[in-house]
Amino acid sequence: MDARVDKTLRITTPSDFEFAMTRQFDAPRRFVFDAMTKPEYLVRWLGCETLAMPVCEVDLRVGGAYRFVFRSSEGIEHELTGTYREVVRPERLAFGETFSMPGFTSDEYLVISTFIEEAGTTTLTTAIRHPTKEARDGHLNSGIDKGVAPAYDRLAEVVVGMG
Repeated sequence: MDARVDKTLRITTPSDFEFAMTRQFDAPRRFVFDAMTKPEYLVRWLGCETLAMPVCEVDLRVGGAYRFVFRSSEGIEHELTGTYREVVRPERLAFGETFSMPGFTSDEYLVISTFIEEAGTTTLTTAIRHPTKEARDGHLNSGIDKGVAPAYDRLAEVVVGMG
C-alpha cells in the first residue's frame, strides 16, 4: 500500500445546505467508480456492516433508477432509492436520493461523487446537498461518519482486490 494514501474520512460543510465526504483509495478511479455502481461490488461494502442487503438494483444511465434495501437481524428494512442525473464514467456521478425507514422518509437530496486519480490513487469526494439546512444538519448528525468510515474501509478492500 502506498504510504501517501490518506485513509481518513474527512467531512466538511461547504454550504448551509451541503456536506462533503472525502477519502483516498489506493486504486485507479475506474475501479472505485465500478465498485460504487455495480451490484456485485456494492453488496460487498455499502451500508452498515450489521445489515444484510437483500436488494441491490442499479440501472446506471441518466434517468435510470437504483434501489438498495438493507435489513436488520430483527427484520427492519431501510431503503435508499434514487434516479441517476449524470453518469460520466469514471469521473462523476450525480443522482437524487431518498432514504426511508419505518416512520421516516427523507426529502430527496442530491448526491454528487467525483473521482480524481493521481499516480494510481483516487480521491473520492461525495457532496450531499439537501433542500434545507435543517435536513442537512439532521443527516450530518445522524451518525453518518460512523457508518461511512467503515463502509469506505470495506470499499478500499474491494477496489484493491479488483486489480
